Amino acid sequence: MNIETENTQTQIVGEQVAGESAVVREEVEKVISNTNSSMFDLSDLLFKIKKNGLYYGYVTFSEYLKTLKFKRRRLDYLVKMAEVMDAVNIPRSKYEPLGISKLRLITSLDVNKTWKNPDTGQEVPLKSFIIGFIEQGLDMTLSEISQHVKTLKGEIGDEAFVILHIKIKQSVMDKVVRPALETMKAKIGSTGKDGEGYSIDASDGRALEMIAADWLSDPENSAIEG
Repeated sequence: MNIETENTQTQIVGEQVAGESAVVREEVEKVISNTNSSMFDLSDLLFKIKKNGLYYGYVTFSEYLKTLKFKRRRLDYLVKMAEVMDAVNIPRSKYEPLGISKLRLITSLDVNKTWKNPDTGQEVPLKSFIIGFIEQGLDMTLSEISQHVKTLKGEIGDEAFVILHIKIKQSVMDKVVRPALETMKAKIGSTGKDGEGYSIDASDGRALEMIAADWLSDPENSAIEG
């Protein structure tokens, strides 16, 4: 095969991907703009785009998501939901009846990790729990599923997460709090890799924890006078 023929074939493939990407993008925007559309439809489309690399024109799928006029956090868990269900080979017809709220909790579990039984020491794949939740989810309340998921993640007792509700002025958030959090995040560095292999920044909660710890370790050097 000569170089000219190879370049022609590459161009054809690129045009095909670009064309399919444009079609799927139109479908996504239509679902987002239609308030009566099912979030499961959007979940399926987003998963298709990520799985098949149909975010043509963007370096990463994450960058592609930023261009959609929809809450990013919701887009993330809709993608995760479809990814996990695909990983455990459960069809939409079986998991859709549980509803988004229950599935969001269930699919927050990592299919590649295990849970260690504290009594027997046995390592049990979280995948098996995910399948079990789907099979029994209709007979479980959201609160019950939430508690089970927290237990499997080890988020109980002193390790349980709490929500901190605070109210501050927008000017303080923009000029003081946000810059402080971002500075600490840079100091902490990457906390792991996402599904595309890119570094994950520390959360706001982790940054706040470290800022508080730094202050408590040397309060005399704080700008706050005692």
